[in-house]
Amino acid sequence: MGVEGAGTITETGEGVNGFAIGNRVSVVPVQSPLVGSGTYATHANIPASALVKSLDGTSAAKEASIWMAALQAYNLLCKVSVGAGDAVVVTAGTSPVGSALIQFAREMGATVFATTRTSERQQELLAVGAHHAIATDEEVLSEAVRGETAGSGVEIVFDTVDGAVLTQSILSLAERGQRVQLRRAVDAGHKCRARGCAARGSRPPEPVVRRSLELTQAPERFEAAKAYIRKVVASGPYQPLIDSVFKLDEVEQAHRRLDGGRLNGKIVLVTS
Repeated sequence: MGVEGAGTITETGEGVNGFAIGNRVSVVPVQSPLVGSGTYATHANIPASALVKSLDGTSAAKEASIWMAALQAYNLLCKVSVGAGDAVVVTAGTSPVGSALIQFAREMGATVFATTRTSERQQELLAVGAHHAIATDEEVLSEAVRGETAGSGVEIVFDTVDGAVLTQSILSLAERGQRVQLRRAVDAGHKCRARGCAARGSRPPEPVVRRSLELTQAPERFEAAKAYIRKVVASGPYQPLIDSVFKLDEVEQAHRRLDGGRLNGKIVLVTS
């Protein structure tokens, strides 16, 4: 919390083009020292480069929940080719990024296998569009995937957690399959070796490791991402999940909820 936000412009600085007082806008998570906190307030001074105009008909809470997860998901998807007839695995499907990946991949025509740890949350995955929901504490991911794909496996694994599901995600891949991994930061000693992934069967697929919001520094890709996200929100295939809403003076309770885990979407603070 504290990076994304939504509100109405009350004042503009010199040289600002494309925005005016009264515009409803959202704050996008541009990697900049000027943006990163400051939205725990009724007013914030935000660079115009970190704003997008709000979609018609969306609530402020919904707007504030869209951009971080959607941009991370789009960034992963644009590293590979996903289309009709493909099968993909999305790990941690109940997270905001996982939920966006499920919805985007389905909109692109893929069959989506999504994971959660226990069967208690499988219905949440199905509700956001997964074709198959796999509880990894109770099922073997690779066996479940191969059982539904006539033994062939999936073309792509989108791994947002690494860790316990790493081996099983690799074993779920088809020949020449790809695994794309989200890492918020890359350790100084880690070498990002491959732009693509190795073919399964020749050597273990290497993750495509990217800074989660690198596309915000690539103007053409950033514009394409914003256009795609606007399209799928407006037409319906993508709806961000909101776990809970707190008032600004309830920020302590909001953080307790965040620390408690088992969230089903974003936590939103409202200022009024």
